[in-house]
Amino acid sequence: MSNIQVTHDSSVNNARSESNIVVNPNNPKQIVAGSKKFKDIHNYDFILATEYSTDGGLSWHDSAAFTLSGFTLLTDPALAWDDVGNVYLVGLSGNNPPTFDTVGIVIYGSTDGGQTWSAPKPIHNSAGDDKQWAAGDANPASPFHGRVYAVWDDGSDMRFARTTDHGATWVGTGVGATPAGTVLVNDSFSPEINVAANGDIYIVWIAGNEIKMIVSTDGGDSFSPATSPATGVTTLDAGLPAPHGWPVFPGGTFRVLTIPSASVFGSTIAVAWADFREGVSRIYCAVSTDGGASWPTGLSGKPLLAEPISTSLQHFHPQIVFDPGGVIGCAFYEFGPKPSTPLIDVIIAQSVDGGASFSRATVTDQPWDPAIDAPWSHGDSNVTFIGDYFGLDASTRGFYPLWTDTRTGIQELWTDIVQAHARVTIPPGLYGQVAQILDGIIQDGGGDQIVGGHIVHIPPWGPELDILLGVAIQRIATLVASPGGIAIQRAAMAMVAHVAQQEIKRLEGKE
Repeated sequence: MSNIQVTHDSSVNNARSESNIVVNPNNPKQIVAGSKKFKDIHNYDFILATEYSTDGGLSWHDSAAFTLSGFTLLTDPALAWDDVGNVYLVGLSGNNPPTFDTVGIVIYGSTDGGQTWSAPKPIHNSAGDDKQWAAGDANPASPFHGRVYAVWDDGSDMRFARTTDHGATWVGTGVGATPAGTVLVNDSFSPEINVAANGDIYIVWIAGNEIKMIVSTDGGDSFSPATSPATGVTTLDAGLPAPHGWPVFPGGTFRVLTIPSASVFGSTIAVAWADFREGVSRIYCAVSTDGGASWPTGLSGKPLLAEPISTSLQHFHPQIVFDPGGVIGCAFYEFGPKPSTPLIDVIIAQSVDGGASFSRATVTDQPWDPAIDAPWSHGDSNVTFIGDYFGLDASTRGFYPLWTDTRTGIQELWTDIVQAHARVTIPPGLYGQVAQILDGIIQDGGGDQIVGGHIVHIPPWGPELDILLGVAIQRIATLVASPGGIAIQRAAMAMVAHVAQQEIKRLEGKE
């Protein structure tokens, strides 16, 4: 399947970036996507807009426009579902482009899957408000199901709000009608909030060179510090030049930041971020299997990908999520010469072993040019804007990255449905059966395979692949400690010899 275009604009001034996507956990056919939608790319003038899907992301429709009241700018979309099918958008309101004079945090609600939105509900007003995130507790087994949580920065203060009555009111921490916007910590930058199936709340953020985390086990009444997922982080701010006030990569003009992303599955927490410790931007990760009490990935985390990567490529803007079966997906941008022009691909890496290892695939059908239709950051022509993050969510259908793409000549939103790898554990007693199954596959006449999230037709195998598969059968059969294992090995090697002899005859022109 080809990449799916989500937005369809006709004006270069309607550039889209900085996206968020959320699948209804109780109805995977319902998906809402949100992003910045520019009105003037040179004056940093924009609002937020959303699209919705009712068929699991195969087709998309424009939502009704948001009502603006007391502000003309709206940014940083943060979306979340509750347990009865309501979806919420937490936005940052402001005035006066290109400076963006902040008004504060507002909440919109939708009861029809993102098709239409309520009037804005202001919950906090401060000139320092920024970088909000939201998460809902939609699990009926959670003692706090139905609650929706929001977290954001006010300067370096992290503020918090929640609704316990499906959006009618918003309160802070503590018991009773506490004011929305409780300060949780004083060293925050760009916090992200996630909710476990049992209702526990996890918030991660970056403070200098350390990624920190706090946890609530009482539905947001109180929070406690957890062991830091990683210290010794080299942020993009610290590692890259910033000639015009924002870090930029060599060969690019768009601004970049290190913003951690996290997700939780049971008591397993995964965190990912862009790190410049290697002299280029790489995705690092940390994984805990005990609710953040310990991090076996080490004090400073570990590289997400183990294989060598060209030093001409930069990996950045990671988003990490668990699918409903516990497979970890991490999507990120890859920027560099493709083959000579600096372009961007969307990459997704998956782990079926709890984060011990990841395999990668390219999602984009073609790389895109971040210099095309690039808005000026805060009106500065020297620094362009593709967003400080992009969206990712997952359902039983697969992973849904939502990225900015310029293949049409306009910054638009695109997505894809990337099938999750299967989490399969083969007991030792089944190795013989696996070898026999592979033996049968040699006779296969080709077929369709999912490659990089796309359906690709595989032609019938030739003798070279038959020989390789025969060797694989032999190697697997060595794990079968019985006379049957020896018999499979002999049969595999006999098959390899037969195929090789036939191919030699063909090459000699005897057949």
